[in-house]
Amino acid sequence: MIAPARVAIALIAIAATGSMAAADDAETAADRAFRAAETAVTNGSAAAALDQFEAIGAARPITRWTDDAWLEAARLAERGRDYDRARRDLEAVIAVTTDDQLARRAKNALVRIAAAAGAEGQWSAVAAEHDRLATAILSPSGDPKPAIVELERLVRDHPDYPRAGNARLVIARGWERDGDADDAIATLRAAASAGEAIDRRRAGLELVRVLVRHGELDEATTALARVDHVDPHDRAEVADQLETARHREWWRRALWLGLAVLGAAAAIRLRRATGSWRATGRALLRPPIELAFFVPIAVVIVIVAATGNPMVARAVRTIAIAGAVVAWISGVALEARRQRGSLSRIGAAGHAACAALAVAAAVWLAIDRDHMLDLVEMTWRDGPAMR
Repeated sequence: MIAPARVAIALIAIAATGSMAAADDAETAADRAFRAAETAVTNGSAAAALDQFEAIGAARPITRWTDDAWLEAARLAERGRDYDRARRDLEAVIAVTTDDQLARRAKNALVRIAAAAGAEGQWSAVAAEHDRLATAILSPSGDPKPAIVELERLVRDHPDYPRAGNARLVIARGWERDGDADDAIATLRAAASAGEAIDRRRAGLELVRVLVRHGELDEATTALARVDHVDPHDRAEVADQLETARHREWWRRALWLGLAVLGAAAAIRLRRATGSWRATGRALLRPPIELAFFVPIAVVIVIVAATGNPMVARAVRTIAIAGAVVAWISGVALEARRQRGSLSRIGAAGHAACAALAVAAAVWLAIDRDHMLDLVEMTWRDGPAMR
């Protein structure tokens, strides 16, 4: 009787050892597959990585990588705007995980996806198209107008879409980026009077910001007063922006006045150097040698800028034109004074300083015109953004 018992115990031990070895093999295989999928993501093969993560999640026996694989798959599916697939992967996480924190993350992600695509996924296709168009509109390069028109049509065709308020904000930003402040303001006015209360508040605050950026300060003050139930911090932030805009308006007027004074002084000095207004006109018809150096470089910079952000391109174009005008007038005036023999070192230094002041004022006004001063200030403070 003892021998059969020993045989049974030995068989059980062998089976247990085999099961443990198989489990270890499964863990090792899952570990390798998970690392390979992560490498695929790093290499830009998100679609292949998504399939790999789902395969790890579906494989049996369950390993310590199973729930993590489903969660990574859901993240990639959501990033790829495949909300139905992301929802299925998140439900798989909840079904297999024993980690409470991981389960909470999956449930929170389901709530986020439901807000974007509907509780039953009824808005999945619309949400995916919305996100695609928003990415194109907010991209720092390219023409946003085609995507703006498409997103407007999407919102118009689906009036019950739960993220319509967010879409209207993106549309307004796109119009402003394209240089059409009137359409941006009209879009935000409509959004501030339609939809959910939270969307109306967000649109109302954004309307104030856009009005501030475009110099409609009195209207911005009125619009801010109309926005109710706003977080005090948000209201204070917008009020500070309004106050800053009033200071900048003062500087803008002072700089325009300064340019006018410098221009008048340059005209008078050129008239004295040439002897008559007719001679002054003839002198200005001959481009100075400075332009031969400045214009080719400026043209290249303007062309390069035109391939990027439209706001930056407009500012660069304005600065280039202003620089060419200052160089032209400055060069003609210097040559006229040189020919007359009235150009001293002190006079040349003062002339250069006035030209530098004119260029600096033109640069400030060009950047301010497209309301990029905050962007410049942020870049100066935090450094250029790396993509």
